[in-house]
Amino acid sequence: MKIDNKTRRPSGFTLIELLVVITIVAVLAAMSFAGVNAALKKARKTEGTVAAAALSDAVERFYSEYNRLPDLPENMQTDAGPGVQLLTILLGDEGTGSDSENPRQVVFLEAKEAKAKKGGIDYGSGSGGSAQGMYDPFGNPFNVVLNTNYDDTLSFSYGGKQYNLRGRNVAVYSAGADQEEGTVDDITTFQR
Repeated sequence: MKIDNKTRRPSGFTLIELLVVITIVAVLAAMSFAGVNAALKKARKTEGTVAAAALSDAVERFYSEYNRLPDLPENMQTDAGPGVQLLTILLGDEGTGSDSENPRQVVFLEAKEAKAKKGGIDYGSGSGGSAQGMYDPFGNPFNVVLNTNYDDTLSFSYGGKQYNLRGRNVAVYSAGADQEEGTVDDITTFQR
């Protein structure tokens, strides 16, 4: 009879092997999470660009309809005062009085309703109420610049730079995800 001196290794995984597998899975999960997060941020920026373009287009259509811009300040934010008034005018909710900016009550702007003041028009007490503001997907109000002197160039300062946009009546922008103007994640309706 022959005796085998080789010791048999028990079947199964060692603790080291299990730790290596768990580490690899964790690294792969972290990499995919970062990729998914970047894709979601890019999708929200695209959504914001579409909303900014819709707002800009609504002002241009107002201009085409009435051959003038709304009688509002040159610079405004869509979360207060003149910016909310602009939204009311473009939504056709202003009324028909003699001092109405949009007496025909044409609906120039259609945008989705915001959720928690992010990604659309906030109606305050629900969709039956009046517009209280318009926000990008990151919760920032849009900034609207109107060419109130009706020359061929819309001039304004943004993110520490001066812009002169020829042939434009309106420019719309917001600070984007980092909430700082002049950075790469900003949402704009013009080339920077």
